Amino acid sequence: MKLGFVSKPECPRCLELIRFLGGYLKDNGHDFVIESSTARDMKVDGERIERIRADALVTVGGDGTALWALQRTDLPILPIKVSSLAFLSEVDASNALGYVNRLLKKDFRVEERARIKTTVNSKRLPDSLNEAVLKSTIMSKIRWFGMYLDDDFIHNIRADGIIIATPTGSTSYSLSVGGPILDPKVKGFIISYMAPFTLSARSMVVPSQSTIRVVALDKGKSIMLTLDGQDGLEVGFHDEISFTESEHPARFIRFNSDFYRNTREKMT
Repeated sequence: MKLGFVSKPECPRCLELIRFLGGYLKDNGHDFVIESSTARDMKVDGERIERIRADALVTVGGDGTALWALQRTDLPILPIKVSSLAFLSEVDASNALGYVNRLLKKDFRVEERARIKTTVNSKRLPDSLNEAVLKSTIMSKIRWFGMYLDDDFIHNIRADGIIIATPTGSTSYSLSVGGPILDPKVKGFIISYMAPFTLSARSMVVPSQSTIRVVALDKGKSIMLTLDGQDGLEVGFHDEISFTESEHPARFIRFNSDFYRNTREKMT
């Protein structure tokens, strides 16, 4: 089996773990490759993540590292947690070797998680696992948004921003503004509002196979679109942003994952 490795930037503990696991793989006759920016930090040869050909990609760090990787590859991911909070990982640095051994023995399952396909004026952007966020580029300034589901008009709403979240992202940004928690098996997306200027605005759960359309209604006032907390794109008046379920789900290497246990342990 061949593995790829990606590290959280500026994380000496992550690099140390990758060196250890890489040495173990080499000693036991397995091949591995290191993502290029991680390789530069380790002063070894590496490969751009988009060009890595492996059976699985091991991300070492936290949720941000896994989300960064998932925007750039369709390989199945094994996230190893080194940071303090990581909802996407069931493997800690302290027990990483045991789980890597199980991976090498093919003692695992692959769990698929829905991702959001986002387009701006029909131009496709990278898919997102947690959420897509639209918010004003100026702090504390509200914006007008036109909201549609397929061909149905929902409403025009003034708010600081809008969050479109997957079930995976339901325990992230959406939750912080009052959105519900969804079991990852639910085929739905959440629409949540950030500081809406109305008493009637509430989070909504809609079918993931539908298309959520948002139209920017403020002339001369820009909005920032951010996918999974990565790089943002500025959108403006009458730009149409569409969200639906991607045909490319995220794939995770799992051993004994229990959504409700993980939620209970990490949120109490």
